[in-house]
Amino acid sequence: MTPTDDLPPDASPLTRQGRWPPPWQRLAPIWALASFIVAIYLIHTELGSVSMNGVYWHLNAYSASILFATMVATLLGHAALSFQDFIAFRHLTARPPRQDLAIASFTSNAVGSTVGSLVLLGSALQTRIYLQAGLPPEDCALFVRIKRMGLYVGALIIAGAGLLLEPGPLQQHYGMPIILSILIGGVCLAGAGALLWRNLSIAGVTPASALYRLFASLVDWSMAALVLYLLLPESTPFGFVGFLPIFALACLAGGLSGLPAGIGAFEAIILLLVPSQPVEAVIGALILFRAIYYLMPLALAGLALGASTIAQSHRQVLKGVSQGAGGLADLYTPPLFALLAFASGAYMLAAAMTPALPGALQEAGRFLPLPVIEVSHFLASIVGFLLLIVANGLARRLSHAWAAGLVLLILGIGLTLAKGATLGEAVPLAVVLGVLALSRGAFYRATPLSSVKLTPVVLLAIAATIGAAIWLGFFSYEHVEYRDELWWQFALHGGTSRFLRAAGGVSALGLLFLAWNWLRPVKRPAQTEAPPTTDTIANLIATAKAARPDAALALSGDKQFHFSTSGNSFIMFSPRGRSWIAMSEPVGDPDEFPSLVWSFREAADAAGCGTVFYAVSRDFLPLAADLGLTVQKVGETAIIPLADFSLEGSARSGLRQTVRRGERDGLSFDIIPLESVPAVMDQLATVSDDWLAAHEGAEKSFSLGRFDPDYIARSPVGVARLGDEIVAFANIWEGAGKRDRAIDLMRFSSAAPKSVMEYLFIQLLLWAKDQGGERFDLGMAPLAGLESHRLAPALSRLGTFIYEHAGSVYGFEGLRAYKQKFHPDWEPLYLATSNSRGVATALADVAILTSGGLVSMFRK
Repeated sequence: MTPTDDLPPDASPLTRQGRWPPPWQRLAPIWALASFIVAIYLIHTELGSVSMNGVYWHLNAYSASILFATMVATLLGHAALSFQDFIAFRHLTARPPRQDLAIASFTSNAVGSTVGSLVLLGSALQTRIYLQAGLPPEDCALFVRIKRMGLYVGALIIAGAGLLLEPGPLQQHYGMPIILSILIGGVCLAGAGALLWRNLSIAGVTPASALYRLFASLVDWSMAALVLYLLLPESTPFGFVGFLPIFALACLAGGLSGLPAGIGAFEAIILLLVPSQPVEAVIGALILFRAIYYLMPLALAGLALGASTIAQSHRQVLKGVSQGAGGLADLYTPPLFALLAFASGAYMLAAAMTPALPGALQEAGRFLPLPVIEVSHFLASIVGFLLLIVANGLARRLSHAWAAGLVLLILGIGLTLAKGATLGEAVPLAVVLGVLALSRGAFYRATPLSSVKLTPVVLLAIAATIGAAIWLGFFSYEHVEYRDELWWQFALHGGTSRFLRAAGGVSALGLLFLAWNWLRPVKRPAQTEAPPTTDTIANLIATAKAARPDAALALSGDKQFHFSTSGNSFIMFSPRGRSWIAMSEPVGDPDEFPSLVWSFREAADAAGCGTVFYAVSRDFLPLAADLGLTVQKVGETAIIPLADFSLEGSARSGLRQTVRRGERDGLSFDIIPLESVPAVMDQLATVSDDWLAAHEGAEKSFSLGRFDPDYIARSPVGVARLGDEIVAFANIWEGAGKRDRAIDLMRFSSAAPKSVMEYLFIQLLLWAKDQGGERFDLGMAPLAGLESHRLAPALSRLGTFIYEHAGSVYGFEGLRAYKQKFHPDWEPLYLATSNSRGVATALADVAILTSGGLVSMFRK
């Protein structure tokens, strides 16, 4: 329960001087670290001389009925969160199946609550997961907005209700005047009312659905608070209602800290504001609260996804996603298991830094020699540290990280038992090992684990975890007077010595790893030494398993190429500004696309640039989400399903009239095959020159072809003749297997009849249908189909305004209306960028690339 705002991914600079992210974004890790240090200081000051043995005693003193009640409350709270998701999805145009939604909701809520704002918030993570489940970005944004609003409303209401209904404890224990408690409670309720009113302004949200979500939010918050309240000692001086505002304040502090799940900051507020005795009991309650409310749902989600992987091993859930991400469980396991691996590493570090239970240690001493126990303890701390690192590879879906994680967890289980721990201490590691082993299919990238650099945020999380574990050790052994010989003492009950050696070893290894990660050069993916020839690219397109028709733009001569390791797949791109801008989607073998797009982003990052994919379809969005890219709709493209296309029926009467008019004017249609195009190149050039002169335009590039004889000669050309003279032409792009085709250049001479281009379009569609084609792409209508709702993203609203009012510069509406004559299916096209704050800049860079320069942008 940490309501905070998400942190967009950093964008890399272009030059060595580079650009920097916004100040708040650069300072976020520093703020999180400072919050963690302050929280640790407050906790240390508050705890005084707490005994860890006392904490262990209170942990063992909980009754089975209390633990069962807290588990039930946890499940009810997460069920309420999922219920909110079901209600929110009623307002969306597209909905995944109920089973998929249930798994996605429970998993994203479990992971999002645990991660917090350090890496991905619950809202940001849910956006990513539901985007991968096939929802349009607009629906994802609306869903997250509705969900977040419900979260805030619930927090404000429980805080306000607690302050109004039971203000006495705050006056008695903290000296807060009752009138102030009532005033603050009233402000909280007023804020909740304002948010509810704003919620009702969202299209499709009814009072009934808003009340359902309010009820679910209140249940969620109340159950979370109840879990901790049940675990607090009986000496807590106020009731559950009086505890609610304290719990809400602790969650708020945790959210503002920027730490995962508010760890440290949440505990500091509870220790400061809950005057229960003994303090060891409160510490035990906080430890169990973390384990039950956060880690238990993570483990359950992992078990559910592992079972789903087996049950759905032959099910293709996402259309258009590569084989490596074909199962529903595969979509959710990377962030989940990254968290579980990280939590396992932190768990092993904490266990290595704190005293072992005397009974279990004594029992281990009966069967194992002391050197085995000593070495196992030290190695267990090292394995814990390595799990923190491997977690980053699991989040990146690396197959090497999956294998390393299995090995480390197996070692961790053995070392945990060998160092003198109880069987129960090894059970959490065994659970993580079991569910990780079931999800092999989710980790398919062959990138070596050693080639991936850790981001500053991940390094901060690792450093904070190590620091917290070492502090916990010093806190546990603060009653022991330090002596140099402690480092070299070996005894069965020499816990202090084992702690010092483990802390020293992990610290030294951590510093060495930090230096290596920081200083080592990033290996660029293997590329061909010389630029590929046009013939090489043409052969790859012709034999590709997956190639959209616009893959032919790779032959225009204005692109650079990034190849897969095998050389069978590529991404075409052009550097511009501070970005590598990829035109359309990868070409080649779909099985290689996930690794290819990751290596492309890593190569761009190594060059100090951000990553942009322009004019990608909805099928590419799962990969974009996997890369953590920000997605913005940029228009729609007109797709003609050829199986349904004909000139029959009243709806196509206008098209029939165009054909008849063209024939009366003397027009005839012909397809110039590839080998015959050079023979008519002079006639085509004459038409092109006439068209450019009449339109006072210039040749375009990047996202459009241009009249270059070598480029035009690499595709068939449809022509309209007036007698024997060619008066109009369009070169044809052909996709993989020639199932999909598209029009590139469309030019006509001043001698052509007025309806020549419409006539040529119709004939091309009929020809493509006769050739066995499935779809014909008439091209993009920029800025079409963007949302103009007041809650839509600002860039979408600006794009709608330009679309409606910029006809004098570029006929946006006229272009779409012209293509609508052919009754197409309008499919959205998107821009995906690694810089969430640079979408507008990326669009401007694409416009400049396409126009051939800044001045040319304003030419038609």
